[in-house]
Amino acid sequence: MSLVLHSAAVTDIGLGRTNNEDSAHSGHRLIAVADGIGGMPAGELASAIVIRELEPLDDPAREGDPMEALRTAVAAANLKIRDISDQDQASDGMGTTVTAMLLAGDQLALFHVGDSRGYRLHEGTIAQITKDDTYVQTLVDQGLISPDEARVHPRRSVVMQAVQGLDYEPTCVLHPAVVGDRYLVCSDGLSDVVEEAAIADALGSEPDPAACARLLVNFALEAGAPDNVTVVVADVSDE
Repeated sequence: MSLVLHSAAVTDIGLGRTNNEDSAHSGHRLIAVADGIGGMPAGELASAIVIRELEPLDDPAREGDPMEALRTAVAAANLKIRDISDQDQASDGMGTTVTAMLLAGDQLALFHVGDSRGYRLHEGTIAQITKDDTYVQTLVDQGLISPDEARVHPRRSVVMQAVQGLDYEPTCVLHPAVVGDRYLVCSDGLSDVVEEAAIADALGSEPDPAACARLLVNFALEAGAPDNVTVVVADVSDE
């Protein structure tokens, strides 16, 4: 049985920004979201570089280890970001998060750096499958604050690592690709303002990936959307 992703992406500048630093890809093998680091120069360029390096992986003719393919693509983007930063002072320090999933056979390879999140809806139950690389997540891990307190913490957007021409330690996990499962990758413009229960309700109630993605972005806009909002929804299907 050959598996494929039926996916759709929706992005919105949000209500508090003048430019959109998010980039995304939705395909039959690859889904990805990259969020340019807020406050850094040329964040939109950094996120676009990462997505451009990832996009060729969506080619169904490509073979090989999906995790290694993701690692190699993001490493190439990281070098390009460093080169541009070295050559252009205005771009110095630019960076981006990245959360990407690549389907290969009956497995989905997950690659994650930063705080753009991944979720899986399996048999009606939602699970967050990424862990934020943020300052407040370290506080949660140490038991100093609760997850609910992390959502409103004044430093919740402080990212501990990103793809910005420097070393990083990605989270790389293989997930079984199960027909009927639905995946969501999104920028923090969604997860910071929309409760997980509402995300789960949208993922479970709207069967069309494009309509579901639009619904989730609308949820963020209704909540004030101070940041860019980008959502990719993908269903695992047999071809």
